[in-house]
Amino acid sequence: MIYAFSPEGVACLSAVIATGPLLAFDIDGTLAPIVDRPDEARLPAAVQRCLAGLARSTEVAIITGRAVDDARRMLRFEPRYLIGNHGAEGLPGWRERSAGFAHAVDRWRATLARCAPLSGAGVLLEDKRYSLSLHYRHAPDRDAACRAIRGCVDRLDPAARVIDGKAVVNLLPAGAPDKGDALRALIGETRRGSVLYVGDDDTDETVFGLNLPSVLTLRVEPAEGSQAALFLRDQREVLTLMQHIEREWTRSAPPRAGGR
Repeated sequence: MIYAFSPEGVACLSAVIATGPLLAFDIDGTLAPIVDRPDEARLPAAVQRCLAGLARSTEVAIITGRAVDDARRMLRFEPRYLIGNHGAEGLPGWRERSAGFAHAVDRWRATLARCAPLSGAGVLLEDKRYSLSLHYRHAPDRDAACRAIRGCVDRLDPAARVIDGKAVVNLLPAGAPDKGDALRALIGETRRGSVLYVGDDDTDETVFGLNLPSVLTLRVEPAEGSQAALFLRDQREVLTLMQHIEREWTRSAPPRAGGR
């Protein structure tokens, strides 16, 4: 990975911004700092302002593990696309299929509610209707919590697709799109020739791993084995990135290219 604000990284950013790309972002750990309780996460006001300005000029997509309604409450602007549940909610044309995902999640919820090792290990179940997340950030013994999660997840019928995150295990129904699938769908929907995608953890590797020449990927905090092209040192640099994009867009991108 290349540091985003190195000369080479800045050149990569400038080149893609000049094409008027689709701008796509994760929320937690990317636009908003990670906090102890997910419901307390907030986007910094300056990041909100930059995003709102960009959304008036071009197509902005938010692709998050949160439910759409939960993500919407965090935003003070309206992105062109708001995709939740890692891709299982909000994709254009996917409403009927999403209903099937909700049915699978209903069955999992009942099974996990009867799985005593989860509560005993301090695991918090987050129900997002189209997917579930099992948080173990506050577990007294994280290794024990992970074992409890794996044991209970193995009991699920239908089987779940498991995507690990930062102190969280995400459960997606079979056939549900992940973030990489969601971005591919949006590329087809928008017919954009280029994309800048910014994320921060293993759930975003489904995008980073696409390795599409038209998609420039950036990971917040470097990670060994990540397939992202660029990285930021930490989440605090996201504001600097947003300001850089705003300046570059004003200088070089076509006015209101694809905007609303």
